[in-house]
Amino acid sequence: MGVKESTAALNRLTLKTVGSFLGIQLPAKGMVQCPLPNHDDGTPSFEIRHEGRRWVCYACNLSGGAIDFVMAYHNTEFMVAKTWLMDKCGYAIGGNKRHPSGTKSTKVKPRPQPIEKYAEVHEFPPDKELYQELLARAPLRKTGLEYLQGRGISNQIINRFSIGQMPSTSVVHELVKEFGFERVETSGLLTKNSTPNWFRSIFPQDAVLFPYIEGGEITYFQSRGLTDTDKSNRWRNLNHRRMRIYNVDTLRDSAINRIAICEGVLDAISSTQLGCEAIGFIGASAPFSGRDMISLRGKQVEILLDWDNAGENRAAALRKDLNRFGVSATRRFAPRSGAKDVNDYLREGHTSL
Repeated sequence: MGVKESTAALNRLTLKTVGSFLGIQLPAKGMVQCPLPNHDDGTPSFEIRHEGRRWVCYACNLSGGAIDFVMAYHNTEFMVAKTWLMDKCGYAIGGNKRHPSGTKSTKVKPRPQPIEKYAEVHEFPPDKELYQELLARAPLRKTGLEYLQGRGISNQIINRFSIGQMPSTSVVHELVKEFGFERVETSGLLTKNSTPNWFRSIFPQDAVLFPYIEGGEITYFQSRGLTDTDKSNRWRNLNHRRMRIYNVDTLRDSAINRIAICEGVLDAISSTQLGCEAIGFIGASAPFSGRDMISLRGKQVEILLDWDNAGENRAAALRKDLNRFGVSATRRFAPRSGAKDVNDYLREGHTSL
């Protein structure tokens, strides 16, 4: 058996089997307290999934298969962990699988490994310098201010979230001249069909710009058109960039004990103005990582997704997911007034949730 084949064979071992080699008991699947020696896990943050062959610790920010688990458990290098695991289960490097007694076993054709449904796609880190430069050249103007005030958003909240407004799209030409086409294109600020000789901004002129700020730096943008007539330009996201959670720093702030989960930027901002700090998904089906869910433990969590069929279905599924990670969440019922979302509720004149 070659190196690649033996690695693949070892990674087909279940975590329950690997745990028995290490002298620890692990279930076939599900959430448990992290078994890694350097992690004092008070509440379950270690998940075994994908037919028991993959694992992730949302607190340690580690994941992998059988070999990765041995590496993490023994705090050792790949080849050391692989050799240890081969010795335990009877593999000989470069040879056939053997039982501990030394007799050959029947050669079994390896089964293809399942592809993770939400495998992370590689992308370059957010261009925080470029994003900051765009926002500096995109101050909120009268039309953008009137739009936000018409949605019930106060000046104090507008300033807190550093909301801007897309100037003439010639600003993109300025950025390309200053930073280069490749960098601006990689940042997601250009349309899909843009080339070095012909390029166009992903955000329309005059659209309101919402910066996604993490740790005091901009990591993403979303724009909202001033009218609803052109649905294709109503909401725009960065091109070929992973969608992020709006106001995600709220999750990391230990001083915040009450958090709302909203659908979209405007609802998250509206909830904050109504007295409840909030995060916002881009759409009701946006993914919510296990690490993010774990950060909600011990907090009062309220689900304020849209009060429609899609929002109700997503809220029910989200409650189950949160419960799996030890988070208890409350789904707020639709107001009697008929408001369809949190911003509607704010515009009705309410001052608190």
